[in-house]
Amino acid sequence: MKRIMGVLCIILVLLIWPVDSRKCYECGCEYDWETNTGTCSSPDFSANCPLNEVGDRYCFMISSYNDNYENRIFEAITSNNLQDSHFIQAVETISLSSTVWLPTAISSIGYGCDWDGCNNVSLANYLPESFQININQTILSNELLDGQLPAKACYSCSKCINELTAILCKQVSCPNGICYIDEIHNYVTTAANNCTFHFYSLCESFTDPVQSPSVRIRATYYIDFPVEKQLEIDEVDIRCTKDYCNSIQVVEFLKGQVQTTINLHSDFRPSRVTTTTTFSTGSSSSSSSTNPPTTTANSGPNSARLYPLGIFYMIFTFLLLQ
Repeated sequence: MKRIMGVLCIILVLLIWPVDSRKCYECGCEYDWETNTGTCSSPDFSANCPLNEVGDRYCFMISSYNDNYENRIFEAITSNNLQDSHFIQAVETISLSSTVWLPTAISSIGYGCDWDGCNNVSLANYLPESFQININQTILSNELLDGQLPAKACYSCSKCINELTAILCKQVSCPNGICYIDEIHNYVTTAANNCTFHFYSLCESFTDPVQSPSVRIRATYYIDFPVEKQLEIDEVDIRCTKDYCNSIQVVEFLKGQVQTTINLHSDFRPSRVTTTTTFSTGSSSSSSSTNPPTTTANSGPNSARLYPLGIFYMIFTFLLLQ
């Protein structure tokens, strides 16, 4: 009898103990801006995007661009080396055309959040204007071109290091070429990539018209962090023609020259009023044109889901038979 009463008490506690389960929109659409056609503009798409329980994952939406074509995805994701779950994240490129640096082009821009339904499909329309990245054109020309086109000599190596001193990259001849360095963003830290500076550099052919001098920047803006910690430059990739311009030192210098314009719709930054969570953050030397609130980051509200009765009926029956 005591065993039965004990089992009943355990089941009662489990039945009334809620399980956190956030709800996020999960769907996708596409749009052609040249013809103004696509599923993203359909009223049926907005009305029928399902709101699903996603456990402890957080909500996310991203718009990716390929010329005039846009692809939007609304989903739930887990953290990949992010400092907080409320953020705007962009990948943008500044490219050289003839002798002029073009305006920054957006490759992708996304929004992450941590309360029910916060990745509403209507917010995607505000993403392109929410986060712009730029670097002064004179700085780009001095560091990446220096009046030379194409390249003559580049660095070539692959490194995972913690200090910028004494980097032994091989110097290679690169006739009629272009120097390249890819800074690797570690989405998941492992023993092989657990370092401060992870990159590889090489000489590429300049014959491909796509391989023009450019800077590709991946940055994250943490909406609820204090202003001095909001901007994180995750990755800078460079194609350049100045001799030995593809060094990690040039990458780090350009990170310090990044300027951002933040223009967030009010629905991107509502109050998050639950328990404050402590995060370990790094500072950035980049500037922002806005004055965001200096509040600490908080974890957003979840919905509560109860355990199904059938599961505990089976547990109860099993224990009685013991």
